[in-house]
Amino acid sequence: MGIAKTKTKETERAKPASSGAGKPPVRRTPSIERIRRFLNDVWIELKRCEWPTREQVIRSTTIVIGFIVVTGAFIGALDALLSWVTRALRLF
Repeated sequence: MGIAKTKTKETERAKPASSGAGKPPVRRTPSIERIRRFLNDVWIELKRCEWPTREQVIRSTTIVIGFIVVTGAFIGALDALLSWVTRALRLF
């Protein structure tokens, strides 16, 4: 009986790289037909979408702008308060 040889990490590292190593991946240029089919599929999907009504867009926009104004006022008031506190602490 012989002693079975096992691969060690050193022998695995010593192997040469596979034939595909170091080569950049092959990129196929898309054909005009594939691009046309993709754009056609996009158009079909956009037709299936349920778009918001004008009233929904106006209501959502108003809510977002209102939230921005309220948040800006809150941050401004907090900034003014913290500025006042830091100025008061410098006096001591």
